[in-house]
Amino acid sequence: MLYSNLSVTQIPTSLNVIGVEKADAGEIQIAIRYFTESIEINPEDPRAYFNRATLRMKLGDIKGAREDFKNAEKFSQ
Repeated sequence: MLYSNLSVTQIPTSLNVIGVEKADAGEIQIAIRYFTESIEINPEDPRAYFNRATLRMKLGDIKGAREDFKNAEKFSQ
């Protein structure tokens, strides 16, 4: 397993960091995949939703961004 040396709580954080790095490098679709994978592992992490929403807005996916922003708000409470 690729993440065998990380704890369950570290994996989503690591995926988020990689996603941010990819987004900063202009690799938007790849970054979205990292944020999505982070959400699949920890569906209550508001950071991954927020980060993905920001990129979805950038791509014009308003509906997807709105849903992600709602989830980011919901899980940040």
